[in-house]
Amino acid sequence: MSAVEQQLRDLLIAEAGDPPHRVTAEAVRRRAVRRWVAQAGAVGLAVVLAVGLGAAVTAGVLRTGTSPGGSTGQHIGPPRYYVSQTFDSRARKLVMSVRNRASGRVTAVIRAPLPGESCGQGNVGVAAADDQTFFMTCAVTKWGPGKFGPLSTPLSVKTYIYRFQVTSSGLVSGYSLVRGGVLKGMFADNIAATPDGSELAVEVTGKADTIYTNTLPGGILVINTRTGSRALWKAGPNVPGTLQYAGATDLSFTRDGRELVALEARCHRRGHRVYCNGHAEMQVRGYSPADRGGSLEGGRVLLDDSALKPPGTHLSDAFITPDGSAAAAVLLGCPPHGPCTLTVARIPIGTGGGQRVLYQVQSGSRNAGIFFRFFSADPSRRYLILDAGTSNARVNGWIDHGKLVPLSPADGNAPSYEAW
Repeated sequence: MSAVEQQLRDLLIAEAGDPPHRVTAEAVRRRAVRRWVAQAGAVGLAVVLAVGLGAAVTAGVLRTGTSPGGSTGQHIGPPRYYVSQTFDSRARKLVMSVRNRASGRVTAVIRAPLPGESCGQGNVGVAAADDQTFFMTCAVTKWGPGKFGPLSTPLSVKTYIYRFQVTSSGLVSGYSLVRGGVLKGMFADNIAATPDGSELAVEVTGKADTIYTNTLPGGILVINTRTGSRALWKAGPNVPGTLQYAGATDLSFTRDGRELVALEARCHRRGHRVYCNGHAEMQVRGYSPADRGGSLEGGRVLLDDSALKPPGTHLSDAFITPDGSAAAAVLLGCPPHGPCTLTVARIPIGTGGGQRVLYQVQSGSRNAGIFFRFFSADPSRRYLILDAGTSNARVNGWIDHGKLVPLSPADGNAPSYEAW
């Protein structure tokens, strides 16, 4: 079974509501698929089918639209370099490198600072701040025998968070451990940084005897990189019969770092597991002050699926703009009849204003579906990277005036995540 077929099988099982599976050491090394598990069933299934069965469906028609609002602000130009994460099939591991935006050339390879570390794992293991500064998560884990196999029980885990800077020539200047960035007994994922790099956020999950695909994260940890102080936004307590925090897809901050914003799935929970079964309620919530900590059952709802038009449109990704006035978001919609649509838009927060379409791709038919791998944004939220397409037309690029300008590798199947 190929890697794509395995991922398709996992996602179809999740959509059908099959009992959750345990997570082993090998499963942790693969890219997380939680975002697909959390998406609404009809949209998620159509997207998944496009990923796994592209060769078996009619090729879609790629359509793009220009932004009716024109420029999003004063452009100083997109970043010169970006971090690209790809899977090395021979070494069977993720490889991170720095690439030149204009030429696509690899200018540096990002290596684990310590022996035995696995870096950049999970949904989002690297995040960018201003001035080509990056933060990444690296974990050292030991797995042992358990009731599900020889490597099914995490014996120990320690996550390290590092800072590195890309120079004007595209080289990595070196790695430095972030103050407060040694997380004992915790897996860390979905890292985000304030534009000035003074605060970080990571979603954390504590070590357990058995970790499942639907294990409830412990919460979101906010770290002050100047002082090393930490504050936890906790996922709890459980309230039976209600929809509660089940996990984050994206984390971001306002420019001053005062508000932490999460695109999160809200589902039913039992104990330390979540049960979305492909029908999560997706919400963008703000938590402030970010460095105070508290409960993820609080916060203020900034945006949710019910506010989107046309009905049946769902949030897939969302990042708050630095001033907190809007969200740069990816929306997915598959009506009962007609093509599926992926839209990247800037959506005002709390003003009642209409969204501004930045980019749009549409499948030729509902059965063709939409291919979508990831979405990321620079610290200003002006320059957006999207890996998406229809059927076999899968493109990795950045959005420029309604068009997707290719990045290297141009094949949308190759990268698993990119940041700049």
